[in-house]
Amino acid sequence: MDNFLLERLQSGDKKALAEVYSMHRSSFIQFALKYHQDEALIYDIYQDAVIALYEKALMGKLQLETCHLKTYLFSIGKFMLFTKLKKNSKMEFLEDDQQVLDQYEEESLTSFFYEPDPQVKILENNIAKLGSKCQELLRLFYYEEKKIHEIKEIMGYNHNDVVKSQKSRCMKSLKDAMNSKSFEDAE
Repeated sequence: MDNFLLERLQSGDKKALAEVYSMHRSSFIQFALKYHQDEALIYDIYQDAVIALYEKALMGKLQLETCHLKTYLFSIGKFMLFTKLKKNSKMEFLEDDQQVLDQYEEESLTSFFYEPDPQVKILENNIAKLGSKCQELLRLFYYEEKKIHEIKEIMGYNHNDVVKSQKSRCMKSLKDAMNSKSFEDAE
């Protein structure tokens, strides 16, 4: 169902947007009330999160391979809520207290954004086994969404084709490692 809804969102279907909005609104409100009691603020944040999700879908940057649409929407909303609460905080912290708060916030956001998925863990382990150049190239391309010509400049390659070839080799190494690991897990 999520993939069909995602396809509709990507095509600009406003009815799909309305479905997502109404489908998850009450559960998000109840979820967010655990962190803050201002319902008007929570409704605003939910609306902003739905819009952000829709914009990502329209740009083709929303992938649901490792989580559900609801999880993705909630992670956007929770991040927006925490950012707003931190910005509006009237409390003054000592430097050490602020570091502890920042670390706690980062850990709790990370644990919320990241659904422990065995395949993701395998992927992370296999990426870590790649050489540093492959890791950097894949990070620039997939996480930072840099273009081939930008990666060429950043990494000091001579031609775009060299970047493409290197990326292809890195992906082949990663896929081979993933396939051998998946095979080992199946045994």
